[in-house]
Amino acid sequence: MTPPIGTSVHCLAPDRWMLGSSKVCERATTEIPSDAITSWKDGEGTYYIRERVEEDDLLLPENITEIGLVHQAGTAAAVWIIGSSTFCKVKAWCEGLESEDDTIQFVANNAPGVPVPEVIYSWVDHNWNRSFLIQKRVGGQTLQDAWPRLSLPQKSQIATQIANHCSKLASITSLRFESATHRGVLEPYLTVDAEPSHPSWKPIPLGPFSLEGFKSYLFQQPSTHYPEVGFPFHFYHADLGPSNIMVLEDGNVEGILDWESAGFYPRYWIVSKVMRSAGFYLESTEKTERVAWRDLLGSMLIKEGFE
Repeated sequence: MTPPIGTSVHCLAPDRWMLGSSKVCERATTEIPSDAITSWKDGEGTYYIRERVEEDDLLLPENITEIGLVHQAGTAAAVWIIGSSTFCKVKAWCEGLESEDDTIQFVANNAPGVPVPEVIYSWVDHNWNRSFLIQKRVGGQTLQDAWPRLSLPQKSQIATQIANHCSKLASITSLRFESATHRGVLEPYLTVDAEPSHPSWKPIPLGPFSLEGFKSYLFQQPSTHYPEVGFPFHFYHADLGPSNIMVLEDGNVEGILDWESAGFYPRYWIVSKVMRSAGFYLESTEKTERVAWRDLLGSMLIKEGFE
C-alpha cells in the first residue's frame, strides 16, 4: 500500500493533523471557520475538519513520525488519537466494501440498546485507497485489559450481555448473505485464498449472495464441512474478541467496537465463528487461560439458542 498505512495521519503542528490526501483536522482557536466540514467538542477544546489546501503542504515534516499512533494491524489498518477523546481509524478500502459508519448507523437505527461508538465523520480517500472514520472514545477498558481484575460473576455477566446483544442483532434478518447496505461482507474465515498476485493489503469482500449463490460458494471450498444453510440470514457483528468489547468497572458492557465485518450470516456462524477464530482468544499470561473468553461466550450463545 502506498503510502504505508502507518503514515496516513501526519501531525503538522500542535493541534493540527493531515488526514490522508485530502483532509486536515485542527483545534479551533477562536470561532469555527466557515470552511469546516464538521466540528465537535473534545475535552476543553473544539476540533474541526476541513479540506486540505496548498499551504498545508509547507508544514509537512521531512520525516514522518508515529505521533498519536495507538494501534496498527499489519499493512491494512491503523488508529490514531486526536485530542484527548477522539480516534481516527484508517482502513484499507476497495470498491464494494461496506462503510463501517453505515453499519454503525444501521445498528443504531435497527437495534437500539446495542452499544455502538459515536461516529463524528467518515470518508473514503480514493487517492490512497483507504477509509477514514473519526469517532469518539468509548468509556471503560477493553475486556482484554480488564479481564485479570474481573470476578467470575462479572465475566459471566459480560458474556451474557454480549449474547443478548447478539440475539437482538440476529432478530434482524435478510434473504441474502450481505452487509447492512447490500454490499459484500468482510469475513476472512469464509473467504477462499486470494490469488498470489492479489495485494496483501487489499480487502476481499465476499458476496453479496443469494442463498443458492452462498451454498455454491461454500461448495467450492475443498475439505471443509459446513452445516446446512437455509433462510434467513441473521445480522451478526462477527468479531467479538476481547479487544473489541469495552467494559466498565462494575462489569457492564459499555461499547462494542470494530463493526467492519458485520453483516447477514447463516445462523450457525454466530457460534461457529467464536470457536474457529483466534481473534476471540485472550492474551496469554500466567493467570489467564487464552480460550477463557471464547469458551464463556460460546456457552452463553448456546444458552441463547444459537448452535
